[in-house]
Amino acid sequence: MSRTPLICLTIVVLWQPVLATADEGSTPGEIRKDSTPNSISIEWNLTGDTDHDATCSVQYRQQGSDKWLEALPLFRVDYQWWYHTERADKPLNLFAGSLMFLEPGKTYEVRLDLADPDGGTATKTASVATRPIPKLPQGGRTLHVVPGAGGGSGTADDPFQGMKTAQEAAKPGDIMLLHQGDYGSFAFEKPGEPEKYLVWKAAGDGEALFSAIRVNGSHLWLVGLHLKRREEPNGLRASDRTADVVIRGCQFDGFHYSITLKPTSRYWHITDNVIVGDNDPNQPTNEGGISGEGVELSHSEGHVVAYNRISRVADGVSYPQRNVDIYNNDIFDVSDDGLEPDYGFANVRMWENRITNAKNYALSFQPMKCGPWYFVRNLVIGRGIFKFRVQDRFVLVNNTFITWGSIGDRMHHILTSFSRNNLYISADGAGPIWAAYDCNQPQYCLPNNYEPTWMTNVDYDGFDWGSSPEAFRWNSGRQRFKDLPSFAEAVGIERHGIRVRKEDFANWSVPAELARVNPQHLPLKAGSEAVDAGVVVPSISDQFSGKAPDLGAYEFGGEVPHYGPRRE
Repeated sequence: MSRTPLICLTIVVLWQPVLATADEGSTPGEIRKDSTPNSISIEWNLTGDTDHDATCSVQYRQQGSDKWLEALPLFRVDYQWWYHTERADKPLNLFAGSLMFLEPGKTYEVRLDLADPDGGTATKTASVATRPIPKLPQGGRTLHVVPGAGGGSGTADDPFQGMKTAQEAAKPGDIMLLHQGDYGSFAFEKPGEPEKYLVWKAAGDGEALFSAIRVNGSHLWLVGLHLKRREEPNGLRASDRTADVVIRGCQFDGFHYSITLKPTSRYWHITDNVIVGDNDPNQPTNEGGISGEGVELSHSEGHVVAYNRISRVADGVSYPQRNVDIYNNDIFDVSDDGLEPDYGFANVRMWENRITNAKNYALSFQPMKCGPWYFVRNLVIGRGIFKFRVQDRFVLVNNTFITWGSIGDRMHHILTSFSRNNLYISADGAGPIWAAYDCNQPQYCLPNNYEPTWMTNVDYDGFDWGSSPEAFRWNSGRQRFKDLPSFAEAVGIERHGIRVRKEDFANWSVPAELARVNPQHLPLKAGSEAVDAGVVVPSISDQFSGKAPDLGAYEFGGEVPHYGPRRE
């Protein structure tokens, strides 16, 4: 059986009479909760509130503390769109959101306060534990393995000869040291136990080489292995219902699909791996460049994908379902999209990733099943930023987006977002920084609404459109604005947005013409207009120096993020 998160629930419910019709007032229903080591996910079903004026504030504190902290409120979700017109999805009516940047393995009290001016209020308090960071087992055996066809006792002087013999002898809590050699293709069948992993680890005396791996058991830990393609296009594949598996510090070379989970996979921890696929990002996408993934989550839940270096694949990380954390990955030279959370539901969180040279887009909404998704403190340099098709509520906070010409030509989709403290930079200043045109494939797009709605909360971002005579183009290109104030006045968003310059970066080295660029850091320089120009976003951008948070992915004078594998 898989290890499930420790969730202890104590609920206090205070009801007030509904003062209006049920359709207008709010009637809260069941709460769905889950967690990762750094985040807590909440989905609270709702009936009514057809005018979408209900709110749900969030406070939290670590168990034992007497101080309540404010978090970003839950987002009102009323999802009624569809991906294909002939296949309507079931409407979703709820509040949803995440608490982020929490401590692993701690219990938190979370207080939700729902209020609707049309009637119906509720307060619920729950205790939810974040999941612990996986730890190597203590007190088990350390056994030795070399390639072979059978025999051996597992000692350093008499190692097991071959994986089959070693697996027959292995027990939960053991650390199996794989010495240099070629182990071919292998299926890991024997599981560990909760909090007692069965570990298969490269011994460190040379490459522990595999041509393909199948993970058929839960509570396994694979570390330091080298998977190199021969004929099989899939590197590591999961079977059904595998949970609590750690893939750390491994190398994948030449696969079309390097790591592939199943929809029933749960709570995998995929960190510090190097993935180099078989796609040439310089080839046209119609020659197979949009298939082949670095980490394919296959619509599964509860995972951590962090500190990986991913290149020469179509999509860096694909298809999380809900309650997934994707952070500090270095994704570059990919032939389709950097992050592809397509078909995902609420509480997919992506932070402090660096995405460089995605041939198509950095972030894909094709489609988004419901929100919110969180995109926080990411650094993106590439030819396309957002693949807007079908989306719901999403969060953009403190990102740096750099491209050539416009950031996107469907930027009216930003009107379903909560957006704060981002930088939008045109490297060549050859066009309006935002453009908004009708979708040429209406079956994949939201209604063409160019005006703010109840879903819109967009302000305090920074823009550089260079020498372009137009700063913004809106309403299918019929409205054109030469500066930010005129755009803000006409559209009603970005009233506190500011003009910035690419010269505000301390070491700007992005060429003026579209080209491949090296992955890099882009901190702000002293005196930049972007310094102290942001606003606090509770629990997300409330740690800063100076008078206020800065704009963009890097806080001036702060620690530079680490992207890709960490050293042991």
